[in-house]
Amino acid sequence: MNIPNPLKLIKWRLVIAALISVGILHIVATFATPSLTGVSAFSRLRTKLPVNRMVMLPPLTPENQPLPYLSGDVRYAMCRYDTNKAPVAVSASLPDQGWSLALYSPEGDNFYVATGTQGIKTDLSILLVTSDERFMGLTPEAKGLPTNRQATLPIGARQGLAVIRAPDHGTAYRAQTESILKMAACTVQPQ
Repeated sequence: MNIPNPLKLIKWRLVIAALISVGILHIVATFATPSLTGVSAFSRLRTKLPVNRMVMLPPLTPENQPLPYLSGDVRYAMCRYDTNKAPVAVSASLPDQGWSLALYSPEGDNFYVATGTQGIKTDLSILLVTSDERFMGLTPEAKGLPTNRQATLPIGARQGLAVIRAPDHGTAYRAQTESILKMAACTVQPQ
């Protein structure tokens, strides 16, 4: 009796088509998930954070987490900025490695990151303006005045989050870390 080979009975074109279909479905589901989720980080923090003011968050505990998956060994300062009425200036000091300033759109897109460098203090001052407000008049240099240069960052979204992350090195360094985070600012600039 002749036993058929099971590999010859498999319809390989059908198997390959099924694998490709599953792969395409996986990619579509991955890209669609952010728009299908009901609650974004921005919407969760909208009621907890004042507009255009940097707030240092208390140390994270299992009972006290404004957002899921925040790291417990990091201290955070956050600002919910809104450039609808005027540009917003964000300033922060990144004294060492592990510190960072990141800007996020309401959809969660990260469009700017600055990180601290080991042994070098980085002072940042960024003016957030919408893309259509990029020209803000003559520069001080053009008027013959001394400059107080502030980097201008054109942004696509009029609202979003500014997040400063600082490594928590323990109780001995906590006061120093908190004092640096308290100096960070997020303020509306007069036009």
